Amino acid sequence: MPELPEVENTKRYLIESGIKNLTIESVWTDSPTKWIGTDPHKFHSDFLGSRIVGVERVAKYLIIHTSVDDFILHLGMTGWIRLQHADAEAHKFTRHVIHFSNSDELRFMDSRKFGKIICQQKLTQSLLPDPLSDQFALNKLPASVLGRKRSIKSILMDQSVIPGLGNLYTDESLFQATINPFTPIKDLTTAQLELLTIKIKSVLQRSLDEYDLDRGINDAEPYFSMTPWDINRSVDGPCFKCGAPMQFARINSRGTYFCPQCQSM
Repeated sequence: MPELPEVENTKRYLIESGIKNLTIESVWTDSPTKWIGTDPHKFHSDFLGSRIVGVERVAKYLIIHTSVDDFILHLGMTGWIRLQHADAEAHKFTRHVIHFSNSDELRFMDSRKFGKIICQQKLTQSLLPDPLSDQFALNKLPASVLGRKRSIKSILMDQSVIPGLGNLYTDESLFQATINPFTPIKDLTTAQLELLTIKIKSVLQRSLDEYDLDRGINDAEPYFSMTPWDINRSVDGPCFKCGAPMQFARINSRGTYFCPQCQSM
């Protein structure tokens, strides 16, 4: 599913594409059950004539600020967004369209229909701030979390603890920090938590730098699904660092790749 860098990339793309100051004229959908806290008809009446004033990312959500109210886009597992002219051919998986008065359209594509448009709901706040913020630090977690027996990967993936960090970037961060994903968080030293904090930030920033570069080259149709990590996500594939065969396991039902040599317990 789209993770923090992909959602941040989408936010930056929308802003750079000129979504600010566009005026909502109408909506279309083939999946009305995916409108949460509203429905397409109510959304149309509530937001008709409203102007887009900003786009914000909170964790893996996009908040669209308008002159009358906010609404939230959640991309789900397979969602992606384009701002295109009404004359441009629509993708076969287009599920929702917000039409603007200048004939541009915000098109929400989603093959598996897990994405949502959400109104009148507040997002739950996590224990730590956004991983891209200067205030993000794992050693600032409360003692009640740092003392748990839960694996470090399950903690990193818990959105009530850390906002926006997903499966792929969690694996890469643990790999770069040479920490086994099964390690209980209580067994990590302060130095390991500090190193993992640094690696999380650098892994996310590396991805965003590549997305920024790609948007600058392909600003019409930028890429939204890069794989800018070093970890080999294939069973028995060679570790990037030591050449040992990679191992696969499941933690909280999520596929997990790690090097048993570089990330020993």
